[in-house]
Amino acid sequence: MRTHLVLGATALTAALLISGGSAVAVAAQPGTDTDIGVDVDITSLTPPGALTMTVAPGRATLTENGSTDSVRQFTGSLPQVTVTDTRTPDQLASGGSWYVLGSSSAFTAEGGATIGADHIGWSPRLVSGDEASVSVGGDVGTSLDPNTGTDAATNRGLVDKELLALGDPQSVPDGGVSSTATADLTLKVEPTVKAGTYSAVITLSLFE
Repeated sequence: MRTHLVLGATALTAALLISGGSAVAVAAQPGTDTDIGVDVDITSLTPPGALTMTVAPGRATLTENGSTDSVRQFTGSLPQVTVTDTRTPDQLASGGSWYVLGSSSAFTAEGGATIGADHIGWSPRLVSGDEASVSVGGDVGTSLDPNTGTDAATNRGLVDKELLALGDPQSVPDGGVSSTATADLTLKVEPTVKAGTYSAVITLSLFE
């Protein structure tokens, strides 16, 4: 008689225990569940660059300064305006220039008295930034400034959108700049202007 020997195979599971920095094999009994931890290191994504504008908090307060018998003059400064450009060279490949424009509403006071936006002008200036890639707009006079020579075209006040600053990040080898600009504000009114507390709003817009 030929005897057949049948060998039964029993599957065993095993786990690796990490102890003291070394791997130790541990035998598991049949039918025993064994857990194996899985780790992965996922780094944060670098967000694409962006073009943003921030304005320092506060209001622009004008005080009387340099008045004459024919014109009352009030001066102050625009809160600092910062343009931050973190766009990558790839994003700037097809352009990337930006500009900030500003315009003013009329000044109004209680009782309905108004002063037109043509009475306020500004002189933009760069506070910080690369002068090779950022420039500021020209002076804008008021309707009460003398309209003589080449100044006549600029004495219109902030009725329409006027240039505060212009940036060309492509002129910087690494692409992208951060710059801060402001403007010296001048309000000129007739001596007969009605007394009161007047308020206006200067709207700034960033374009690319």
